[in-house]
Amino acid sequence: MEETHIVEASIRQSIEKNGFPEKIVRLPFKAVYQSCKTHATSLSDVLKNLETQSIFGKIEGDFIEFRSPQTRNHQTQKTPEANPPVDFMGMPGTAQGNLMETARKYMENMTPEQKAEMQKKVDSMSEEEKKNILQMLSQQFKPN
Repeated sequence: MEETHIVEASIRQSIEKNGFPEKIVRLPFKAVYQSCKTHATSLSDVLKNLETQSIFGKIEGDFIEFRSPQTRNHQTQKTPEANPPVDFMGMPGTAQGNLMETARKYMENMTPEQKAEMQKKVDSMSEEEKKNILQMLSQQFKPN
């Protein structure tokens, strides 16, 4: 079996095991890339070949999201907030979503030690310092 096909078969097996094609499935970029490297094939070639089989892969940060034609235009599920505030720190709803999404993505990539250090820093801050940081961030994420 050609090396590219070995990697494709492995990806297909992994995503199907996780609910594909009904669900959008994310695989770690590093693992897929390493598999391509081990089998002396190009990730872009693998993704192109999977597209011919109606498996659409897109690199999203540290993951590759695989979608079927049925889920291709769906947004990735986000954790819903119970009754989110309409106007938090003067930010419109879309800016709040951008801020929360950016923070979530950043925290996904943090080690447990980094998260503990961050929590320690936040716990030692005054309410005024916390408010100032939120105001600064709200300015960064306000749409023009």
